[in-house]
Amino acid sequence: MSMKYALHLIAFFVVATLTLPSCVSKKKFDQLQEEKNTLASTLAESQSKVKMLEDKVASLEADLAAQTNKLSSELDKLRKDLEAAKADLASTKKSLEAKQAEIAKIKQDVKDAFGVGDAAVEEQNGDMVLKLSEQVNYASGSSKLNRKSRNAISALATTLKNNPNMRVLIEGHADSDKYPSGAGMDNWQLSVNRAMVVVKRLIRNGVKPEQLVVAGRGDTAPVAPNDSRDGKAKNRRTVAKPEPATGKIYNIGGN
Repeated sequence: MSMKYALHLIAFFVVATLTLPSCVSKKKFDQLQEEKNTLASTLAESQSKVKMLEDKVASLEADLAAQTNKLSSELDKLRKDLEAAKADLASTKKSLEAKQAEIAKIKQDVKDAFGVGDAAVEEQNGDMVLKLSEQVNYASGSSKLNRKSRNAISALATTLKNNPNMRVLIEGHADSDKYPSGAGMDNWQLSVNRAMVVVKRLIRNGVKPEQLVVAGRGDTAPVAPNDSRDGKAKNRRTVAKPEPATGKIYNIGGN
């Protein structure tokens, strides 16, 4: 091998040695650069997505807070309304109990006043009705009192005179038998006539007229079926109903 050839070979190896690492490093660098760019792009997208999600979460949290505040406010109002309603209920219940006690006291006073001698007080369909020693009944089509009825009315007069603050509704009734057309009388008039006979007798026995109220119910309030003689006889009657809404201790309607 000549010296010149040997020098060329050495120079080739030196250049190859210096050149080869440089080429590998650039390729690697370009690859890394590309990977870096890809990662940078991915990072930017991720950051954008994170920002979007953060904004959405913040918006939802704000909406939730607003809804929570609204619901809390509505709940507070409902609780206050509930407490007010409970207070009203308690007040109404207390007033009702007081009114019921007042009415019970009045009814008891009426029963005590009339529950002497031959009279007693019964409640019928929410009304207080005097039960006398004898029922005040009549013959068919008549308003004439028999002896037993007159005695019972006299006993009632004594009770009313002993309780001058009491007022009584005298209520006449009739059976279902109708008067002939043109007779000048009907069951309404007959029931009023029967009540008036009792009122006049009470007044003759010393009862103050202002204690008495007259009403006629015709045949509209039977106490027995009108399909028998016995039932009709029971319906031809006059009853007395204490009216506790008058007198110094009997005003249940307030001032």
